[in-house]
Amino acid sequence: MTEQDFLKLLSRYKTGRLSRREEAAFAEAAASGRFDQLVQDDVLQALMHPPAEKRGWMRVAVSWRYKAAAAALLIGGISAFFAMRALKNNSVESPSGMPVAEVLPGSNKALLTLADGSVMELDSSGAIVIPGQGDASIRAAGGQLSYDDNSGNGGATAYNTLRTPRGGQFKVILSDGTKVWMNAESALTYPTTFSGDMREVELTGEAFFEVEKDAKKPFRVKASETTVDVLGTSFNVMAYKDEKVVNATLVQGAVIVKGNGGAKQLQPGQQATVEEGSTLQVNEVDVEEVLAWKNGLFIFQDADLHSVMRQLARWYDVEIEYQGKPSDMKLNGAVYRNYSLSQVLTVLKATGLQFRIENRKLIIIT
Repeated sequence: MTEQDFLKLLSRYKTGRLSRREEAAFAEAAASGRFDQLVQDDVLQALMHPPAEKRGWMRVAVSWRYKAAAAALLIGGISAFFAMRALKNNSVESPSGMPVAEVLPGSNKALLTLADGSVMELDSSGAIVIPGQGDASIRAAGGQLSYDDNSGNGGATAYNTLRTPRGGQFKVILSDGTKVWMNAESALTYPTTFSGDMREVELTGEAFFEVEKDAKKPFRVKASETTVDVLGTSFNVMAYKDEKVVNATLVQGAVIVKGNGGAKQLQPGQQATVEEGSTLQVNEVDVEEVLAWKNGLFIFQDADLHSVMRQLARWYDVEIEYQGKPSDMKLNGAVYRNYSLSQVLTVLKATGLQFRIENRKLIIIT
């Protein structure tokens, strides 16, 4: 792309006339640094004040008290544009003023508890030999655990538990072919082969399921006091112990969510919310935001500061501490999950927040 081409896109961006294809090209060019010397200030000014119709996906929107501090928190290449330039200025520092040690993002790692109680560490390295469990043989390689049903061998029913630590994620393919992507700090308990008339697993944390259809044997996810019953579909369940609600979000197919004495059948794009002391609620949601973690992103839409920080704590395995009066800030925007913590923080600093990192403690100064 020439400088003239870039300036044309910049002009069209300012008036909100970029197509989706042009937006991608503009983001890539802005992040490349090729036009820094001549147009960087103009680019920053434009990105900090996006056209009204783009603000839903391209800026940090904060409560009225903080509007003066609002700035861009952008998806993909444009977020890298801010993060990389801020990093050059060592914007995240230790109390001594020296650059802090980098806190890297999470990776594929998990702990597998076998039927006899023994524990095996899993990661993205070479294949690991795992002893057979009941009627199942198991393979682990490349950040994925797979079970093969060898029913008929006479093995007893066995249960395994796969746990992802803070800073970890993993994928497991159950013996029926159901695929489960597990987010950080989550645990899934399941039989190594499914017998009887129900396929039942138990979840804490968050996971995305693609359930293999079997009309004769429904699939059930138990999460706290909530259950999700399906035949064959894809959906996300979030049931962290430090969150006030359990959410079940349907992507395809149909599910029935039960909790707090109620039951609702969901349609694609709907989310059921179960909160202690409240009736089960169903709302339309942005599925892209719900599945962002699985697709390698953090996406925030009117997310409160504490919720955002809990997500960062799980993925970067850090402790969160607040200094000052709690903020009612609401964040909108997106950033890649493969960024280091300092890259994410340099983007979030555009809100006017200040951060300090001490070892693995992230201190938010509000």
